[in-house]
Amino acid sequence: MTSTTTTTGTDGRIVVRISDPGELVAAVPHLLSFRPGPSVILLNHSRGRERRIIPVIRADLPDEPHERDVVRGLVDRLLRHPGAGVTVVIVGSRPGHRAPPGQLPHQSLTQRLISALDEAGRPVDHALWVPEIRGGVPWTCYHEGCGAGVLPDDRETVMAATMATRGWVTHDSREQLVRQLDPDDPAAIDRRQRLLDEAVEALAGTGRSAEEERAGHLAVVRAALGRAVRGDFDLSDEDVVSLAMALSDLKVRDRCLTTAEPPGEAPAIAAERLWLELVRRTPPPERAEAALLLGYAAYRRGDCVLAGLAFGNALAAHPGHRLAELLQICLNRQLPPDALGRLSRAQEGNLMPTDPRCG
Repeated sequence: MTSTTTTTGTDGRIVVRISDPGELVAAVPHLLSFRPGPSVILLNHSRGRERRIIPVIRADLPDEPHERDVVRGLVDRLLRHPGAGVTVVIVGSRPGHRAPPGQLPHQSLTQRLISALDEAGRPVDHALWVPEIRGGVPWTCYHEGCGAGVLPDDRETVMAATMATRGWVTHDSREQLVRQLDPDDPAAIDRRQRLLDEAVEALAGTGRSAEEERAGHLAVVRAALGRAVRGDFDLSDEDVVSLAMALSDLKVRDRCLTTAEPPGEAPAIAAERLWLELVRRTPPPERAEAALLLGYAAYRRGDCVLAGLAFGNALAAHPGHRLAELLQICLNRQLPPDALGRLSRAQEGNLMPTDPRCG
């Protein structure tokens, strides 16, 4: 019998409650958006009656001489967030590491983490080790008397089903997550670049006011968002060019920040998928605006890995992009995702269509 349950709150959000350590470990790939290799992972439990897991902090397993520095860095990052407790998950072993007989791997690393977190007033609820996160793999606790068990298939848990219904994708590796931002084939990018150049030249001769141009850009974005909510992400070259032109208007781009609200809900996920498609299909430097929106949406829902990749993509397409630089700094300093909501609230109103049939 599963110890994971779901309920739907009054705001429509689905709440997944997990009480079994093995099912919590099985949830890690979904919380990270990718299946981690050898890693040390901290799951921060927030205060309050409903103890949320935010953030999830991961690092590669360090060599023994670097354990102190890695522990210090992980704890410093964690303490930037309020919390009541921590679950430590050690995944796998670094190459060449052999645990002494009768001991779990990376005992010294785990004890350093537990001691550092206890000293910081953030007690460790569980410290768990798994050779990998796969169904049927045994998990073991570093604490005496904590118990042990077998991981469920992370692809068939309640958490996996809930994520799938929301349109969230869990990748088999971090490398696969990175590859999803790879650009379309070079010929298509070159073709759209020529079309963009032609569109910019044509725009100068229209005689339309800035307000008229902005109204047209907003209509283009709303139509694309309406299609995205219906699951239609089939973008022609003309669609890509029109959207790139629209997002180049920074007031329109900033209005699009509202599409990340409320984070993790179906309309926001649809908008995030649209920005991802545009990142792949748009030539630089116009690509930067879609990458910025993708990173912001990912950051707001707590996916800091994808957010960092997207902000890096934006800065590669447009070095010196001010908002991407600012958000990258926020991410590096572990500013909580909820704190970013003020950027969305500062805009005129949510740009998502009120009726998904429209657009």
